[in-house]
Amino acid sequence: MMTQPIRTFQDLTSETAPAGGNDIAKLEFTTADRQMLELRARYARAEFVANALGDALLWVGRQTGRFVAAIKMDLKLRAAEAQLLRMTDRELADLGLARSDIPFAVRETAHGLSPQIDAVTGDVAAVNHNLRRAA
Repeated sequence: MMTQPIRTFQDLTSETAPAGGNDIAKLEFTTADRQMLELRARYARAEFVANALGDALLWVGRQTGRFVAAIKMDLKLRAAEAQLLRMTDRELADLGLARSDIPFAVRETAHGLSPQIDAVTGDVAAVNHNLRRAA
């Protein structure tokens, strides 16, 4: 029966060279070349971080703008509702609205829907089709 030689601890580790070997030393780069590579790598990392930070700030700015615009629109809609709610029932009837239709009419108008006015008779057809009356 043959025995294998005993390996020492030095043979099992690579403490003298980093894992995978020292590739840069094998390519025989000069110190100036290594410094230039490191400098370019630093610039590339800095550019990446700056671009990411700039994009993040732009995104936050756009989201803030949307939030402020939504709040402004909500305040305008509430002001329009308040103005219509201050009207008398007679004035609302002249507009073709019932008091219960005010929130729906304001929201529909804000989303681009508006009552249709007949050019010949001047009658107003409400956007809310629940107001249709049987003839």
